[in-house]
Amino acid sequence: MTNIHWNKQVKLIISDVDETVADLYLPAEPPMISELISLLHEGKAIFFVTGQGVKSISWRIVDHIPKPLRRRILIGHCSGAEVWGFDHKGDLLDQPYYSVYKEVVSESQKKKWRELVQKIIAEFKLKVYPTMPVFQFTQKTKGDPLAIMLEDRGPQITLEVVNGYDLTVEDITKLAVSIPETKGSYDLRIPILERADELFKEANLPITPRMAGVFAVDFAIKGVSKTTAIKLALENEQVLSRLGLSQQDVETPQFLEVWGDKFSIIRGGTDRHMSEALPRKVRSIDFREENPAELLQGYNTIVWDGKKHLHHGLLEYLQSRYK
Repeated sequence: MTNIHWNKQVKLIISDVDETVADLYLPAEPPMISELISLLHEGKAIFFVTGQGVKSISWRIVDHIPKPLRRRILIGHCSGAEVWGFDHKGDLLDQPYYSVYKEVVSESQKKKWRELVQKIIAEFKLKVYPTMPVFQFTQKTKGDPLAIMLEDRGPQITLEVVNGYDLTVEDITKLAVSIPETKGSYDLRIPILERADELFKEANLPITPRMAGVFAVDFAIKGVSKTTAIKLALENEQVLSRLGLSQQDVETPQFLEVWGDKFSIIRGGTDRHMSEALPRKVRSIDFREENPAELLQGYNTIVWDGKKHLHHGLLEYLQSRYK
């Protein structure tokens, strides 16, 4: 039995999406949707902060939630490049509350950015596929390290290097790419990141290449982070009013909770940046089996100790409310 109990005082939940609420490139499962609807019915607000795009969060989660409940949902997509909300009818607002993309990247830079991504793909001889569930991708590509999924999310371009992030010496001898050894394995993302950094700097683009998730490379806008997006959103009186919250609510630790699955400071987890945006006493629950020693020190981050993990662990936690 878990020692982590439901927080009955929570008013605002700030949550990652991939592998926390839903599996990658798959819709949230019906029991999860049911629990989210229940939370919204209870008057709680949910702020999804994710590397995915707003369209992905819509078809995977929000579209399955009744429109009258959506006004209590926020979406910080592309790792916080923009924050979107919903009107009283449950439709996505015409404009985001906050957008780094529109303010920082010019039209000519957007075009150049995409040209350079295509240059990287050509230089590394990457084989591009559209996004799909990971199990389907691995079957289709038969483990080819150069096969990737590419998604242009607008404020962020993501490469999913599913077969190339944990290579052996035998694997890399077949590739015409120099890959440094990292912790006993070889990660194709490292030379991709290094080359992308060179090209973006040469073109003077405000874009940063970085590792994300388990096997992704994100080309994201400089300065964008989950921390910044959360802080700006929770300082916005219009946002708080729409969510039914006050400034005092978001400054009270027991009224807030963070859900994620990648908090490790050693393994490049970005969910810790959600915790950093909030008072240190706010509870953050890590639904991946990560080493507690790798978590952010000085913050109230705990590893879920139930029988299940990732999005199934979150569902287990939510369903524990009824016991």
